[in-house]
Amino acid sequence: MDSEVDSLIMPFKKGYIGIKNNHQSMTGLIMPGALWVKNKNKEEVRFVSNGFAEVKDNEILLLTDASEEKSKIDMKRAEESLKRAKARLLERDSNKKRAEESLKRAKARLDVVKGEFLNVVK
Repeated sequence: MDSEVDSLIMPFKKGYIGIKNNHQSMTGLIMPGALWVKNKNKEEVRFVSNGFAEVKDNEILLLTDASEEKSKIDMKRAEESLKRAKARLLERDSNKKRAEESLKRAKARLDVVKGEFLNVVK
């Protein structure tokens, strides 16, 4: 997405952070969650995965492993992904760290499609 926006709210490691014009420069790690973009009277919500954000000189650079519009997330696929991630955590020979990351992404993706992030960003 390459466009001008009025504000956005993004999921950082320590919680959601809102950004508007003239925000101080900063960098940070993006965590799986909802990216809420507002421009005039239009709002867009996306799922974003792990990544990096840089805010500098009224520009925001977001680099994420994945990004998906809320409206394009398939609820059934998201639920199946969550089940698979939970099952992987229970496997004795699984890579626990990788399984935990998969679980975080699956939960966040499902939260976005269900709108369960709204209590955080409104």
